[in-house]
Amino acid sequence: MKLLNHKEYDHKELIDNMYDDNFYYNHLGLDKALSYSSLKWLLKSPKWFAHMKKKGMSETQALRDGKIVHTEILEPQKYDQFTFVDVSSKNTKKWKLAVETHGKDFTYTLKEKYMNSRISSAFLQNDRCVSFLKGAEVEVPAIETVQGLAVRGKADIYKTGEYIADVKTTMDGVKDITLKNGEITNQFKFTIQKYDYDLQAYLYTQLFNVPDFYWLVVDKTTTDIGVFKASEATLESGRLKLDAAIALYNAFFVDELIDLSQYHKEHTI
Repeated sequence: MKLLNHKEYDHKELIDNMYDDNFYYNHLGLDKALSYSSLKWLLKSPKWFAHMKKKGMSETQALRDGKIVHTEILEPQKYDQFTFVDVSSKNTKKWKLAVETHGKDFTYTLKEKYMNSRISSAFLQNDRCVSFLKGAEVEVPAIETVQGLAVRGKADIYKTGEYIADVKTTMDGVKDITLKNGEITNQFKFTIQKYDYDLQAYLYTQLFNVPDFYWLVVDKTTTDIGVFKASEATLESGRLKLDAAIALYNAFFVDELIDLSQYHKEHTI
């Protein structure tokens, strides 16, 4: 298949290589294939996409927490790669020595371990969450041509021909709420829109050719569990976002119809 750098690659060889995180995240990068994250950057702003493409994505605390939670739930055999340091501050000599010895990406404080293990344990003790793992594969990559562009993704949990399930943590809660019209929904419905999770849901159903997408969510404060299936309306919302993001990419970075320095919004409001 043809990637964004206009070079042809063997599809099966690409998939096989994408199981390696370094190849997936670093080698493919933004110059060879788009992803949910980069499509989301485009929706935020073409300028932001260009900035992130140049700068690269720095590791936030949320990403660090997500890495250890995902490993403990999905790939516990890799948990030994982490080093945990008993320090009260990351400004100590002990912490800096540990990072120098083991690398920043896999060095955590004991406090980080306990906070995130609390979340992982809540997931693994919940029968409904664990049921999604039965007969399924984890950390499965895919790359396909979407509207003429190479787009990649990596599924947390993939059951062939049936579903994708994505493990999420949230600070926004998973509490049921009643809307003004009397409809009962969940707080996470608004989180989906806030972080463009609907875009990811639609994209992954296309990349992996499955009908259903689920979010398996743990509230980071209470450890309450939410299991949410993407509705047809949510998937349609994601489809529209995907179309919009690809249109922006083509306009600014393929056809170059608009000078990025001249990009602006103008309204009478």
